[in-house]
Amino acid sequence: MRPVSDTLSSRHAQESASARTSAHKTGGFTLPEMLIALAISAVLLIGAARFLPQLQLADLRMLLMVQLHEELRLMMATLEKAVRRAGYCRGECGAAGLTLGQQGSCLLLRWDENSNGKWEGVENDRSDYYGYRLRQGNLEMQRGVTECSSSGWEKLNDPATVTISEFQVLRTGAQIRIRLGGYVLAAPHSPLMLESWLTANNL
Repeated sequence: MRPVSDTLSSRHAQESASARTSAHKTGGFTLPEMLIALAISAVLLIGAARFLPQLQLADLRMLLMVQLHEELRLMMATLEKAVRRAGYCRGECGAAGLTLGQQGSCLLLRWDENSNGKWEGVENDRSDYYGYRLRQGNLEMQRGVTECSSSGWEKLNDPATVTISEFQVLRTGAQIRIRLGGYVLAAPHSPLMLESWLTANNL
């Protein structure tokens, strides 16, 4: 018969070995498990690497469209303000306050800027004659003009980033329709068009 102390020592040794074996089994990954995990990680990384540039491109395109819309909106607001003022005269100015040229792609306007009862001529530094036109992909503006073909006009858009593809004005009585369209050079296949109807009460 084995002594009690030997039996207890043997049982304690078996329990310790079993605990070490259990800890070894639950404390890490086996080689096949690690290989599978690495393979899954590689697939995910490849997918992310392919998807990330597309996501960045989509974000860039959206940003460009927002910038384009803002630039067109500001130019449209300038045109609307000018058309609403066209024809104003604190007196009897006589001539037409709005004239269209170049099949509606040139807009010539006149209004009494300083309310002195007359339209200051083109030779005056404070001339009451204004023009807006589409020329070579740009929306241009000039003060002191009576025709659409004169030189020295200023661009309202930045030609380095935005091209104006359409500027069209249609008049029906006092009702004026303005169409303004363009695109950013970085995304020429994504044009944007704005349209506005307004009443020119001074005409």
